[in-house]
Amino acid sequence: MAATRIQIKHVLCPTDFSDFSVRALRHAVAMARRYDALLSVLHVVPSPVVYGGDIPYFPNPAVDHAAIHKEAAGELRRFVESALLDRVRVTLEVKSGVPWREIRATAAVLPADLLVMGTHGLSGFEHLLLGSVTEKVLRSAECPVLTICHEEGRTWQAPGLISRILCATDLSESSAGTTSFALSLATESQAHVRFLHVIESLPQVGAGGYPPPFEIGPLRHEVLQMVRRKLHEAIPDDARAACSIEEQVEVGTAYKEILRLATEERADLIVMGSQGHTSLGAMLFGSTSQHVVRAATCPVLTVRPTRKVEVASFVRAGAGLIAAG
Repeated sequence: MAATRIQIKHVLCPTDFSDFSVRALRHAVAMARRYDALLSVLHVVPSPVVYGGDIPYFPNPAVDHAAIHKEAAGELRRFVESALLDRVRVTLEVKSGVPWREIRATAAVLPADLLVMGTHGLSGFEHLLLGSVTEKVLRSAECPVLTICHEEGRTWQAPGLISRILCATDLSESSAGTTSFALSLATESQAHVRFLHVIESLPQVGAGGYPPPFEIGPLRHEVLQMVRRKLHEAIPDDARAACSIEEQVEVGTAYKEILRLATEERADLIVMGSQGHTSLGAMLFGSTSQHVVRAATCPVLTVRPTRKVEVASFVRAGAGLIAAG
């Protein structure tokens, strides 16, 4: 299996003008600069949402939608001007509608190779941002999504600076894109990447009140060895010459292990798939992905397996590396 380099030509950054959106924009600028990509910044003016099928909605003719749109466009220009946009090509767009639908539609039309967004908001997204908008975008966007939530300061002060990556993989066939993305970023950033697989269900030695029908210890050892071999085989040999790689298999609750290791390693980025077929994959977008996105103290990159990622030959270590923005 040959290693590959991810190609990012278009980055989409939705914004609601909150502090979290400021952070997301800085990361989007850094990624666009790193890959010489076009950056599109989008603001969605939310349409009224009616709760309850028995309550009719009547548009208010007194609302000047054109004026609201114009005001939002001006605020968007001022918002973007505050970012360091040197050496970055930028387009701005204001739309009206349901935020997550407009974000998804815009990402599909561009098409976006990477979507960068904050996970809390104070304006149009309000309390729906993490619970509804971000979740729906993560579920439906075909391109990888980089979410910016709680940060300890290191990535906020130096967005795009990546020295330690934690990549959680479910080892399914669909996880190849997740592995490729992590390896590409690690190679270009000269970063260390730790590949993690979590086994969420494994018999415990001495568990239960009855003697087991067979010896559990050797079974656990065999399963762990098998998973370690599979994890090792999932990483291309030429990637090992291009960046620093470690492999780790843990037994436990997936999101807890991901967050624990990310904290212990002081990871600058968590890379994870959004769905899969193993015990980790089955949980990954449900509780695992939500827990990680909510609680991580570093950006989280979620890669969907449904879209074929455009790749090129891998850049060898020490050749053609692009400095972080």
